[in-house]
Amino acid sequence: MPASRTVSPARRQARLSAILLVVSLAPAIVAAYMAGKRAGAMQELMAASPSNAQAIAFVQKRPCANGWCETIWLGTTRADAVQVSALAPGSEHCDEIAWAADGYRVGFVINGYQLRVFDGVARKPINQVNLIEPDGNPSSRIVRGVTFSQNGASVTFDDCPRGRSGCKSGLIAVR
Repeated sequence: MPASRTVSPARRQARLSAILLVVSLAPAIVAAYMAGKRAGAMQELMAASPSNAQAIAFVQKRPCANGWCETIWLGTTRADAVQVSALAPGSEHCDEIAWAADGYRVGFVINGYQLRVFDGVARKPINQVNLIEPDGNPSSRIVRGVTFSQNGASVTFDDCPRGRSGCKSGLIAVR
């Protein structure tokens, strides 16, 4: 014979109240968690420093109205770094940072083919040049291993097929 017992109405009412409280607070807790996670979601994607100077360049990713936005920062230290550029949300991303050895030039490879060059001291844009011509979005080729010349007037790079081996060397003036 199954065991049965009666539950007092007060206990039944307390259980029902607890269940109702949990069910009614769950959406608010989930919404607060998601808002907090998104608000604190700033990430540093990459950073680089020149070999013969004290400077730093880094790229941050943070939530914005249209999804995720990347911003480019330059400074002598992280504490005094300033934002020098914001990439277009959803259509631009930074793949690589390259410094001239003396710290006067810094380049950011955008979308795998475009080099945006900044003055590392004045923290101002200098030039924007396509290292290779894109053939689609994404391009079937990407740029890797950007290196500035001794005087910062040109860069060498590898022009590589996306997803397989067979890179070719490239050289282009950036001044």
